[in-house]
This record gives sequence, structure tokens and C-alpha cells, in this order.
Amino acid sequence: MEKDILETFVTLANVQNISKTAQVLYISQAAVSHRLKKLEEHIGEELIIRNKGAKHTHLTAAGARFLPLAQNWLRLDQDLENFQHRPQTLELTIGTVNSVNNYLFSAFYNQLKTDPLDWRLHIRTLHSNEIYEQVRLHVLDIGFPLREQRVPHIRVRNIHSETLMVVSRHKIHDKTVLMPSDLDGRNQIYINWGADYVHWHSLYFPSYIMPKFSVDTAKIAFDLLDDTTWFFAPYSICLELRKREDCYVSGLAVQTPSRDMYMITDTQMEKMKRREIILFKWRIIHYIRRKETEFINMLHRFHMENQTEYVFEKDMRK
Repeated sequence: MEKDILETFVTLANVQNISKTAQVLYISQAAVSHRLKKLEEHIGEELIIRNKGAKHTHLTAAGARFLPLAQNWLRLDQDLENFQHRPQTLELTIGTVNSVNNYLFSAFYNQLKTDPLDWRLHIRTLHSNEIYEQVRLHVLDIGFPLREQRVPHIRVRNIHSETLMVVSRHKIHDKTVLMPSDLDGRNQIYINWGADYVHWHSLYFPSYIMPKFSVDTAKIAFDLLDDTTWFFAPYSICLELRKREDCYVSGLAVQTPSRDMYMITDTQMEKMKRREIILFKWRIIHYIRRKETEFINMLHRFHMENQTEYVFEKDMRK
């Protein structure tokens, strides 16, 4: 079936006037009538009611039934044309938490700009439980939550783990490595880094000591940072802030809980987008391993500069 005939029928069904249809399509009224007659002969049904002297046309019952078929055919034809002329792209939708987007993955996104493959990435910032749900519903192709859950048909892999450091404007008590007792809980900008962190935090900071602020992102915490306040953060965030901003990063002399990041995919989606997911996983894992090496080197330099013992490498997951 010819595309121009279907376009004429759909246009006429919308504007309900042969003269206006001719104007829209830049053809004569006779051409409109000829195309419509040809379509009706092909279908074997009268599709349009056109009374002499009447300005408007109307769909017959058969025309009303045929209209969505014609519209779908034209959409499919357009999709095929777009597919033929568009360069091959790799399209994925991923979901991560705020801190990962802002501090760990930001350089990775920039790397994809110069990747030999044409990536089209949809990035969503969500909470961990939302990431699991949207992967389960096939809204996300790949998710990066900060907690492990058992969900049917969801593949979960721990891909990164890191401990905590302290961010402040200036050195606290002239020390580079701190005990929790060196920190005034009343000046803390509190960020909830997960259940293990909440338990660990309660061991050193009683609940009756109220923090100065309680926030949900490191970005807000840093915006609130002044000469007296401080906050805990995973060392990827701390060291990125140390590079970008005017702040001081201190180590901790006690073991801290680790912040684990997981990569999750739905097993059915892995089959549907096998090539895209495999190539993306390879890139993100290699990027994270390079970042971990960079973090280790920065931590080594940090402790060498401050003549303190390096105690963090055992917490890295190779």
C-alpha cells in the first residue's frame, strides 16, 4: 500500500475537509479525491462520507475502524525510516544514588562522550529501594544501589566498597588522624550512610547529642560546612572534595563501616539488551577499578604527607 494514499486518508480524517487536506499536503483537491477512491477500492469499503455541497466530510464505520490501522502503519514506516538513517546507537537507562552520580560516576559519564560507540544514556537519581523496584519493572536496565536485597530474577553483584573519612574546613585539633572523641557531635553535619553506619555512629555519638544539621546529600553537607562543622563521608567523596574544593580531609583511627555499591540487572533484560549491558558493564567495572587505584594512591600520598599509618588498603575490594 502506498504511503501517500494512507497519509491523505489520515489527514482527511483529521481535518474533515477535502480542500484543507489538499492545502496541508500541497496537492490538488482532485488528487485527494483520486487517492481516497483508490484506497476505498483497495480496501473494498467506503471510508469517507462526502455529501455534495457539504464542507465537511465524515468517517464511515469502516473508516473509523481503519483509521488506527493507517496511523499505526505510518508510525511504523517512520520508525523504519529513522532506523535506516540513524547511526547505530547503544541506549541504556541506569539508576544510581545521588552521591554516586555526583562524585564517583561523573568522570565516567564524561568518558562516554569520547567512546568509539555512540552511547545514549538515560541517568536517573533514585534511592536504593527504588532502584531495585525499577530494575524489577524493567524501567531501568542497570541499577547501582547501596544495599543488597534478594529479589527474584535480579542479579546482584558487589562492585565497590569503601570506608569513611572526615571532611572539615580546617585541621581539627591539629591532627590528621582522628579518634571519634576528637569530634564534637554538636558540630556534626549528619548524613545517613546506611544501617551499618547508623549502628557504628551510635557507639560513639549518643542520641542525646543532636547534630548541627541532618542532611541527605554530601553536596548539601559541603554547602553548610564552615569553620566549626564537619561530616563523615566515604573516601571517594572526601578525596573528590579535596581535589575540587577548599576543605581538609582527616583519617580515622578506628575501623569504620564500609559503604558497598552493588550492580543489579534483571535476567530477562540481560537477554533483551545483551550487547548493550555487556559492553556497559565492562566499561563501568574497568572505570571503577581505575578509580580505586587512584583512590589508593591518593590515600598513600595523604598519609605520607601527614606521616601517618596507611590503614585503608585492606578495605578495598579487588
